[in-house]
Amino acid sequence: MKFRTLAGILIVFGMTGSAASANPATLSSYLNDPVWTKRFDSMFGKTAKPSWLKSATESEAVSVVMDGKPYTVLLACKKHDCANHQIAVLFDNRAIYGLRFETADNSKKEELTWLNIGGGTESIDGKTILYAAITGSLYNHPEMFIFPTKK
Repeated sequence: MKFRTLAGILIVFGMTGSAASANPATLSSYLNDPVWTKRFDSMFGKTAKPSWLKSATESEAVSVVMDGKPYTVLLACKKHDCANHQIAVLFDNRAIYGLRFETADNSKKEELTWLNIGGGTESIDGKTILYAAITGSLYNHPEMFIFPTKK
């Protein structure tokens, strides 16, 4: 199952990415900024924020380009249950979007909750990037997520 690889991806990023940087950019490092935290909390709207975020396993930030503009992607998952509970966040200095992923062991059903997705570029390319973060594709092929400006 494709979600089983997330824990391995997080371990590899923890070993390679973190060694190069004393303080890697992760969800919790961004949540140390009260202004960013307010943006993050507002992204959920009326959707409940998962309680497991307080002790989540996290990956290091990844840079992507959407509509010719740079964005950052963060990924976190429920500690000891990464395959079933994840959140991906895509943001720049103006916008923030998210995807909450939920499933159960050996289930073919995925529950996707899109957060703050409107009708702009994020409704197609943003969803693609967020889902690719959940599946691990973004981390395996980051160069594939450079989307030029739409004409």
